[in-house]
Amino acid sequence: MTERAIEAAALQVGDYVLATKYEDGDTGDHYVIGFFDSMLPKIGGDRYMIVDGEGKQFRGNGFRRAERITHEEGAWLLDPLRWPLPLSQWTYDEEGNGTIEGSAWGWLEKARAALRALGE
Repeated sequence: MTERAIEAAALQVGDYVLATKYEDGDTGDHYVIGFFDSMLPKIGGDRYMIVDGEGKQFRGNGFRRAERITHEEGAWLLDPLRWPLPLSQWTYDEEGNGTIEGSAWGWLEKARAALRALGE
């Protein structure tokens, strides 16, 4: 079983998720908070299909990465008082290797850290 298949098996239809068009979560690309619906088989890797509360697909071609989140984490990410969150910024070393800061996945980590701190 591939790593992607294992991840997909962990998600159940209706799970609340953060999903990003690409693995890196660059906020310049599509990202969404919604509900896991299904997997779309694609050459180069299956895609997560994410729907809104009415069952409408957010992106017809799916998302390459999705992770289950809690409703508290989703509310933290959607809270307008937390904006502006930093947009993604790519930096490159001398060999041309890029790293990203400010991704949607970084936002999720900040949300989780903030919620843990509130719970202590």
